[in-house]
Amino acid sequence: MRPSYWRHKFRTLAEGLFRYLYGPKGLLARKRMAIRAALILIVLFAAFLQSRHAEPDLLQQILDGGELRVGFRLGPLIYFERDEEAGGLDYYIMQAFADHLGVGLEWELMDEISQVLSAVQTGSLDIAAANLSVTPERQELVDFSAPYLDVESIVVQHSSRPPLASIAEVGDASLVVIEGSSHAELLRRLKQEHTNLQWQEESDTLMFQLMERVQNREIDYAVIDSSIYELERGFFPRVEIANRLDEGSPLAFALQKSEDLSLMNALDDFLEEFRNSGELDQLVAEIYSNSENFDVAGSLVLRERIESRLPQFEDLFRSVGKEIDIDWILLAAVAYQESHWNPSARSYTGVRGLMMLTLPTAGQYGVTNRLDAEQSLRGGAQHLKSLIGRLPDRIAEPDRIQMALAAYNMGMGHLNDARILTQRAGRNADLWSEVNDHLHLLQQSQHYKSVTHGYARGLEARTYVDNINQFYNILESYAWQKELEVWDFGDDISEDVTPGLAPDFPSALSNPLSPL
Repeated sequence: MRPSYWRHKFRTLAEGLFRYLYGPKGLLARKRMAIRAALILIVLFAAFLQSRHAEPDLLQQILDGGELRVGFRLGPLIYFERDEEAGGLDYYIMQAFADHLGVGLEWELMDEISQVLSAVQTGSLDIAAANLSVTPERQELVDFSAPYLDVESIVVQHSSRPPLASIAEVGDASLVVIEGSSHAELLRRLKQEHTNLQWQEESDTLMFQLMERVQNREIDYAVIDSSIYELERGFFPRVEIANRLDEGSPLAFALQKSEDLSLMNALDDFLEEFRNSGELDQLVAEIYSNSENFDVAGSLVLRERIESRLPQFEDLFRSVGKEIDIDWILLAAVAYQESHWNPSARSYTGVRGLMMLTLPTAGQYGVTNRLDAEQSLRGGAQHLKSLIGRLPDRIAEPDRIQMALAAYNMGMGHLNDARILTQRAGRNADLWSEVNDHLHLLQQSQHYKSVTHGYARGLEARTYVDNINQFYNILESYAWQKELEVWDFGDDISEDVTPGLAPDFPSALSNPLSPL
């Protein structure tokens, strides 16, 4: 055969082999397509798995679950209960935040600060709300929200002691702080400068209780927050500030350390909005409003009568308050202002009894014997309820009750005159603070002659309302202390349903209980 034949045959075979291997439908092309298809399937499968296992952020989980889990510690500025109603600054803020998110508030009450922080660290709680001061030590454990209040760390003592120029002057006297508190951390830092400084850290106690022990001279000194001192000093009039340990530190809420900042950002945004709207300042102002007119002598007398007289009437205050739908502590405060809980009290003006009723008022509410404690209290409660109802609907709490109290003292006609004088001065006659500033005009002839009901002792009405506010604060502390006696600190308490808010005393969020 000719060589050309073999060359042609070889070329044909080579071209066929090339097409078999490299052609559009060749072996290698089919393998590349198979590999490419396999890679696509692997990528799609990985994306599918990732989509199945990727969790929503923390905020979305809370929104999906419908509950915000918060840990509280018992305390007058954190969480407390009176007559099965919840109160406390931290509680009110967390309830408002839960409402803002549109979820329920699931809370857990814990004994110790360390327990609350640990629960947040492990993720069993979303937020720790325990009046937590932001300290370097705690910042290593948890993240903190924007602050909502500033407090000082103070040393308190019995008023019989001279003040301390320095914490070093405590010497061998007993100094007690709460275990795991920011005060304990502060003392450890101060010990670097004052090496002889000694103190005792105690668990299962509250700053409220430390003040009580100082008052009773069971301990010499205690370190507490200035905020608690301002709230409780009316109930412990023999406790005073011995020394201020710092210039103040912020209180904030604690969250788990995490790269997921969704909940933190939502909380900070809410706190900023809550502050800018004025609601936070209003809430704090209401909490401290009853502490402004502190009087040592008056507080001491009231404490003595809480022990000697109140037990005779407490059940009556509670039952009538429930019947008339008025806070029983408000009734007790009014009765104390009126008669010092003396059902036989008489006045030169002719008023008599526990609630010091006039004859016309007693007759209006069917009181046949003003010296009968139950009749007097029921008549006085009905009268106060009526005064509250006679005020214009546009007057909101807490102004509504404050004005009703003033009217209980000087009559609704004189209160309306004071509101008219307030309005004439270009001020808001629906705000108690504005009306209060103009009560003295009812004692000035150029003003009282220009209104319908004439002269009234406006300054007396101002003092009357101020006194009841102070008495309410002290009585609230008493009531809360009684509640505290029945708490079992060995058991954690958890609720799926947020307790209702009290219906009758000043409100910034609906009607919060007057704190201690």
